[in-house]
This record gives sequence, structure tokens and C-alpha cells, in this order.
Amino acid sequence: MQKEDLDYFREWFFEYVNRFFSSDSFIRENIELKIEHTRRVCENILLIAKSEKISEKECILAETIALFHDLGRFEQFTKYNTFNDSESENHAVLGVKILNKEGILTRLPGNEIRLILKAVEYHNLMEIPGDVALSDKLHFFCRLIRDADKIDILRLASEGYAEEEKCRNPALELYLPDTKGYSEPMVSEILNNRMARIEDMKNRNDIKLLRLSWIFDLNFPVTFTLLKEYGYLESIISSLPESKETEVLKKHLEKYLDTIESEARSFS
Repeated sequence: MQKEDLDYFREWFFEYVNRFFSSDSFIRENIELKIEHTRRVCENILLIAKSEKISEKECILAETIALFHDLGRFEQFTKYNTFNDSESENHAVLGVKILNKEGILTRLPGNEIRLILKAVEYHNLMEIPGDVALSDKLHFFCRLIRDADKIDILRLASEGYAEEEKCRNPALELYLPDTKGYSEPMVSEILNNRMARIEDMKNRNDIKLLRLSWIFDLNFPVTFTLLKEYGYLESIISSLPESKETEVLKKHLEKYLDTIESEARSFS
């Protein structure tokens, strides 16, 4: 894969998303939000990829995956007015369908097309499939896009919670109610060092816990460095209601991150 391929894909991407601009301010706001998210995920994936010292061609491939990872979001939001896959359709699968329908990847070799499509398809799963046919290379790129994506969603969340009293985007909170407390399964998963499940969410506090639980699915040392540098997790934690349960969760997450940091230092 060459730089001119990525330039071509970028040009096509912006032509494609322009189809979804609307006079409806709410739709327009969320289309613009996803364009900006895509831009930042492209930046994130390059930071992570370069930290792993992969080749320039592989960096271009990684950025292409990032460019297309949320392609399905534009049609999804315009059609269903939600980012909730369970109430519309799986945006990753939709993105793969769009890429195949548009034929945008046909300029690439078959092995690169398959890798891009699978990385897009798998980026939003609870976990990367443990398929024996999953090559080491595909597994690596799947982990790249999942980390790059999560970092920026955590950025969006932390910024949103800092301004939530002034301006709140219900689409980002999946239209969940602003009620008290947490759902027990969300708390249990975090205390067992596992990612929480979307289907267990009942309110806005739960979606905060969901995002915090993503630390158990991060893959690269630089990802944890970026989270610490920007303070995204601390910002989300500080937006949680004050309670004994919150304090237990906070201490558990801090202990986990300290352990990860300690292991990274000993490894280096």
C-alpha cells in the first residue's frame, strides 16, 4: 500500500460524508462530531503504530483502517438518529457493507483488502475473535484500531462530562436516563477486571462505568501513557456521584493502572 492510496481514500471519505450533511442541526452536529472523531483516531493510530516501530507502509495501512473504522456511523445516525447499534444496526458491519458496495478498496491487493475489512468489522466487538484463522498481523492491526478508537471516545467523554451542565449531547449517552446509582453487573465486571457490557447499562452513570472499564482491553504501553498524560480517566471518575461504591471503584481502577505502570517499568 502506498501514500497515494491513502490520499485517494481521504478524498473519497470526505466526498462520501458530505452526502450526510443536513439542515437538521442535531444530525449535522453529530455528523461533524464523527468526522472529527475519525480525524483524531487517525492521529492516535499513527502515534501507537510508530511507538511499535512498524514500517511506513504498515503505518499507512493502519491509518486507512482508522479512516474507515466508523464509516457506517454516518448512514446509521442519519437513518436511525442514534449511535446505539442494538437499536439500529451494527455500525462496523454496516461500514464493511458500504466499503464493499462502493468498491473503494479495489485498487489494493486482496490480502490488504481483507485485513482492512476485518479490522473494521472487529473494532467494536467485546473482544477480538479467537479464530485460529486470525493471523498475527490482523490481530496486531485489530488491537491498534481498538486502542486508537477508545482513546478518542474517552477524550470525548471526559470533555463532555466537564461541560455537561452547559451542553449535553444525548446521542453520545445513548439516550439513557440520568438516574441515581449503578447497575450491579457494571460494578461487578470492573471489580473483576473485565470490560462491562452495553446491554447491562441502565443509566448515564453506567455508560461512564462502561467507558472506564475499557482500560481492561487496552493493548499498547503508549495507550496507557496517553491516558495518563491527558487525564481522561480521572476526568470521567470525577464526574461520578460521590458514594462509597464510587470510592471502591475509583481505588480499584487506580490500583489496576498502578500495576500496569509498574509492570511496564520492570519490562523496560
